[in-house]
Amino acid sequence: MAIRRATAADAEAIAAIHVAAYDETYRGIAPPEVFEGLNLERRTAQWRRFFAEPQPDAAAFVIDQDGEPVGFGSNGIDRRGPSPIGWIKAVYLLKRFQGRGLGLAMMATLADDLAAKGVREVRLDVAVGNDPAEAFYRRLGAGFLSAQVDPGPIWKSPTRTYGWTDAAVLAAAAGRADRHG
Repeated sequence: MAIRRATAADAEAIAAIHVAAYDETYRGIAPPEVFEGLNLERRTAQWRRFFAEPQPDAAAFVIDQDGEPVGFGSNGIDRRGPSPIGWIKAVYLLKRFQGRGLGLAMMATLADDLAAKGVREVRLDVAVGNDPAEAFYRRLGAGFLSAQVDPGPIWKSPTRTYGWTDAAVLAAAAGRADRHG
């Protein structure tokens, strides 16, 4: 297993993982029309834009297993307040590769990246109904911060925001959990 910073050459692979893992996770939670709208074509365009119009505070990483991309994660920073807040925007891993510590390694990578950029506070949103993800983040010490409705673009999903007060502590927790199961 290797985690590496994603490049424009990864856009199509990330899009394919995004579509497949989203389907595996949200089928039965999200309305059926969501899957028509968040298709491979749309996700590929989204990821091509991400790399074509890079933001200095955004990063994406790919998990390779035996040379095959099997997951990805992305983060960004909101600098509008008095101190920057890091956001973990996405953590997607194909179901057949879950339970091997790859998600923990990705969380450590994303948190390390944010900490290296001077961020302490980290947040992420989870769609209501994605109980395994909520449990995963709580095991890593996330605290519940708020509940709201994500405006879309296609699904106005009820979400919960979780957070950590220190990116370095999150990175260490994910690293410890990865080493100790």
